[in-house]
Amino acid sequence: MRALADLDVLIIDCQTTGASPAFGSVLELGWGVARANRAETVAARAHWIALPEGHVVPRQVQKITGYEPAHSAEAIVASDAWQRLRAAVQGAAAAPAAIHYARFELAFLRDWSARFEPETPFPIDAVCVHAIACRLYPDLPRQSLRALAGYLGHSLDLTRRSLGHVEATAFVWRKLCAELASREIESWEQLRAWLSERAPAKARPKKPKYPIATERYKALPDEPGVYRFLRSNGDVLYVGKAASLKKRVASHFLARAGTPQSPEMLTQVGDIQVTVVPSALEAAVLENETIKRLDPPYNVQLTASDPRVWYSSRDFDAAAASPGEQSLIGPLASEYSLRPLGALIALASGASASPHLRSQAVGVSDLWTPDESVFAAGWAELVRRHPAELTASSEDPRRRALHLAKKLLLARALTKAGEDSAALEAETAQKPEGWDPERVARHVERAAAQSYQTYRRARWLQLLHDSDVVYREPDSTRVRLLQVRAGELAAASDVARARLPPSRVRVPTALRAPAEFDRAKYDRLRILTTELKRIARDGGDVAVHFGPTRQIPAQLLAGVLRVI
Repeated sequence: MRALADLDVLIIDCQTTGASPAFGSVLELGWGVARANRAETVAARAHWIALPEGHVVPRQVQKITGYEPAHSAEAIVASDAWQRLRAAVQGAAAAPAAIHYARFELAFLRDWSARFEPETPFPIDAVCVHAIACRLYPDLPRQSLRALAGYLGHSLDLTRRSLGHVEATAFVWRKLCAELASREIESWEQLRAWLSERAPAKARPKKPKYPIATERYKALPDEPGVYRFLRSNGDVLYVGKAASLKKRVASHFLARAGTPQSPEMLTQVGDIQVTVVPSALEAAVLENETIKRLDPPYNVQLTASDPRVWYSSRDFDAAAASPGEQSLIGPLASEYSLRPLGALIALASGASASPHLRSQAVGVSDLWTPDESVFAAGWAELVRRHPAELTASSEDPRRRALHLAKKLLLARALTKAGEDSAALEAETAQKPEGWDPERVARHVERAAAQSYQTYRRARWLQLLHDSDVVYREPDSTRVRLLQVRAGELAAASDVARARLPPSRVRVPTALRAPAEFDRAKYDRLRILTTELKRIARDGGDVAVHFGPTRQIPAQLLAGVLRVI
C-alpha cells in the first residue's frame, strides 16, 4: 500500500458550456500528474475542445473562460482529448485522480468514456478536493478553488482556464496531503474510507469566520488612507480607500457585507497593509494610483481594457484618440460620448432624421432605433416643450442646441438633488423597449443632458490639468493644498488659510491646444473632481486657482461642480 504522498495522482479540470452533458459540452480540458511529495509545479497541459455541430458558447461562458471564436481553430475533437487523457496515466484500469468539484467533471468524463470506450470500465478513481477541504477546513467561508488556493498561499487568476486550475488543484492537493498525514490518513484506501464516513454536522455560523484574526483589523488607525488585502504569499488581492481605515476594513468582514465575491476574496486574506494619508480626498487619489500600479484581481473599478481617451470634433460627429486641428474637445472616456449633442445640432439645423441620427439622438445603439414616425412625433413634442431652442431661426443651431442641453442638465441636476432622484434613476435605467413619442422626447432630453455634462467635464479637466487646489474636508479644520502639474499630483501640503498666494500656473485659453491625456491621467483628475464635488456638497471648502490672479469664485465653483 503506497503512501498518499508518494502516489502519482491525475489532476483534471473541465470547463464546459452547460451544467451537465444533457445541457452542454466540454469546452476545455486540462490535466497533469502530481505527486504530493514533489514541490515542483505540475507539468500540466490543456486543450480547447471542438464543439458539436450547431453548438455555441454562451456569452457568459465566454466572459468567464476567456474563450474567443478564434480559439476554435486550435480545438481538438473530444475523442482525441479523451485518448490523450488516457495516455497520461498509461492506460491504468482505475487511475487515482483529484478533481476540485469531482461530481461536476465526472459527469462529462463518464459521458466521454461511455461514448469512446463503451466496453471498458470507467478508468478514473477520483476524489473530490472540495469535499476533502470542507472536512479539513470546515470554518472557511468558501472552499472554492480560488478561495482555497489563495488561503493556502497560491496565486490563481480569476479567469476560469483549465491550465491554471490544474496547477492550483495540484498545489492544493499537496497541502491537503500534508494535513491528512497529520490526521494519520496516509494512503489512498484510508482517504477513500475517511470520505465514505458520514461528515460531522456543521453548525451554520451566524456570521462568516474569516481566517485573519479580528484583532488585526480592529487595531487599524481611525484615519483616512488606503488599505491592501494580501494573500499569505504576499499577493495583493484588493485595494480600497477609506475615510476611516478601522471602520471601512472592519465593514468588509461583517455578515452579508460586499458583493457575492467578497467571501471568496476574504477567505484568502492573510494580512492587511495600510497607508495613512491626510484626507479622504487624497485616499481616493492614492487608491486609483495603487490599483493602476498593482492591478489587483478583485478590483473591477478603475481598470480599463482600453487605455485610450478621445477628442471630439467641434460638431461632435467624429472623435480621435489624440488632440489635433479637427479634434479639440476632450478628454472623453468614449468616442461616442458627444454624439447625442451632434445629433441634436443636426436635427435642430433641419437635417433629415436618418436611422443613425435617431439612434444617436436618443442615446441607444442602432438595434433600438425608434421608428421614423414615432421619432417624428417625439421630436414634435420636444419642439413644443422647447420652442425657443428648436424652432427654426436665424440664430446658430449649434448655439441653440448647446443652450438647450445646458438647460436640461441644470434641470436634471436640481431634480437629482431633490426627492425625485430615485424615481429619475429608475426611469433612466429602463430598457428602451416600446418606443412612443413621450419616451422619445425623454430619451433625447436625457441623452443631451448627459452628453453636455461630458462636454463640460472635458473642459473642466483641461483647466484642472495645471492648477492649485485648496480644500478643507467637512468637519475638519485642516486646509490642504494640492499642486497639479501636467495632470500629475506634483505636491501636497498643509496651508494656513483657504486663499493662495499668487501662483505661477498658466491659464488655459480657448486658443491654446488641449493637453493630451492618457487613461491614467484622465482617471486621476476625474477622481479628484468627484472628491471636490463631495466636499462642496457636504459642507467643506474648495478653491481652485488657475493662474496668478484667476480663481473661480466659491459660489460659482459650487455650481460648476454640480454639473461636471
